[in-house]
Amino acid sequence: MVNSGIGEDSYIPKIVMDGKEENPTLSDSLEEIDDLFFQTLDNLFSKSKVSPQEIDILVVNVSLISPVPSLTARIINRYKMRPDLKVYNLSGMGCSSSLIAIDIVKDMFKVYKRKFAIVVSTESLGANWYCGNDNSMMLSNYLFRSGGCSMLFTNNPNFKNRAILKLSHMVRTHFGSNDEAYECCIQVEDSKGYLGFRLTKKLPRAAAQALTMNFEVLLPKILPIWELVRYFLVYMWRGKEKGTMGLNLKSGVEHFCIHPGGR
Repeated sequence: MVNSGIGEDSYIPKIVMDGKEENPTLSDSLEEIDDLFFQTLDNLFSKSKVSPQEIDILVVNVSLISPVPSLTARIINRYKMRPDLKVYNLSGMGCSSSLIAIDIVKDMFKVYKRKFAIVVSTESLGANWYCGNDNSMMLSNYLFRSGGCSMLFTNNPNFKNRAILKLSHMVRTHFGSNDEAYECCIQVEDSKGYLGFRLTKKLPRAAAQALTMNFEVLLPKILPIWELVRYFLVYMWRGKEKGTMGLNLKSGVEHFCIHPGGR
């Protein structure tokens, strides 16, 4: 718990605080999701001065709950959004789903011009709190806490000066065909029937392989040509020697944002 870096000011699901994590109800889970959804969306609409009726695309990603009506429908009903809204509801895609949702918006913007899109990302933790004592499954209770965000995107050039960030490149690699990667983080029941997530020691190796595949596509797009030429020349000259000089990623990257659970 100490090594996880989680302090006294982090947020924990109300179900767990009330001691109901072994027998959560659907209403408990929806209350947890609604708190995160509507607080972040209310703040987003207030700060951006963009109304819910101006939104053209809505993408919601929550991996561990998929109710009927859908989570996107709850948002649409709450804010009385337009009937021609393009809607996508992602589930079961884990920690990468925020980037997948943004990738969907990026692809939609290629077809629909001068539009607004919102990505809402959170997780249902209370109903999926592990209540057993299997060490490999207890780790998720240490790593994950309640939180969420709502992000506004647009491809309207008139709002260029108001944007905080500009998306230049995005790379997605699906490594699910690899058995080791497929099984390194998996939802299962332990020997006593408690449902939870098993995180195995195969996870770092699978993540490193996926990151390498991503870098092979991404780095040629973001690093300056002189750095790529330098690396190629050094590789040709000393390629088989021990301690070969690698790419200087800082020549094209200002900041690295590391997944907090994977740190």
